Amino acid sequence: MLKKYLQTVLRLLGYAAFTSFVFLLSLFFVFPYHSLSNYLSAQAKQADISLSIASLKPSLFGIEAKGIYIGPLSPKAQTHIEAFYVDALSISPNPLLLKLKAHAKIANGTIQFITGIFSQNHFTAEAKNLDLSQIHFPALLWLLSPETYNQGTLTPKLEMEGVLTHAKISFSVPPNQNLPETNGEWHVEVEDFLLKQGSIAVPGFDFSPLDLPRVAFGNFKSSASIKKGQIQNAQIKTQSNELTCEVNANIQLAKKLAYSETNLSLRLQIQPELLKRLGIYGGAVAALPVDSKDAQWRSAQFSGQLSRLKMK
Repeated sequence: MLKKYLQTVLRLLGYAAFTSFVFLLSLFFVFPYHSLSNYLSAQAKQADISLSIASLKPSLFGIEAKGIYIGPLSPKAQTHIEAFYVDALSISPNPLLLKLKAHAKIANGTIQFITGIFSQNHFTAEAKNLDLSQIHFPALLWLLSPETYNQGTLTPKLEMEGVLTHAKISFSVPPNQNLPETNGEWHVEVEDFLLKQGSIAVPGFDFSPLDLPRVAFGNFKSSASIKKGQIQNAQIKTQSNELTCEVNANIQLAKKLAYSETNLSLRLQIQPELLKRLGIYGGAVAALPVDSKDAQWRSAQFSGQLSRLKMK
């Protein structure tokens, strides 16, 4: 009797599951993707942004868009977005793991982003073979701290060249965005890295954007791990014909980035032409002590809050 009852229940559950699957599959393929594309373009237009999508259609496990153009609606548009192009973008949810994955082909390379469906407190991003000259950094920097730029009067600018061969960044941030409880890691590698010109304001600091001179960093590497707000073994290494630099740091994050306690060691070798080009920054570099082991190098130890580092 019990066996027949279980068979009946399982049969009904099977019918319900199959019906639900067919319904979701049908909805997936008959969903009005063209209307969705028009809706996204209309929403972007309200923000003075021009958005066009050449095609938007279902893929094997999600949706895929191709030929995405994003730019200002007009030359006088009040927006931080400049024109850029995304070859392809696919978004696929994973209901079992409650994850959302996005994969984009852009700037001759790829970017993959994974985050939670219902919570964005943890995310992982990975990029490969990106042409930095095609990446639009001002929009990214503005998204990090829009209030810093006073509604567009201090728009950040960065012009770069080089190939970001590999970068992986993973962060787990508490819901209250409490930096001292953050966990994560990063690893970045760039070949032939050249900063042509630009200006940048650092989120968490109260000073105006800094003008950045032209600097050839050459081969650039940076990595670190973060455990409970403690940035451990943070390293930056660059090597070019005008600059060789090694930075090692341990940082205890504070609720405000500028107040983070820092221990940092710096060692660099810089050519006279670059020293002149650095202007006031060159004077600060020239003030660094000569390395005790090699007179062609300068080295120093720093400690204190990140915004008020003092030389030991």
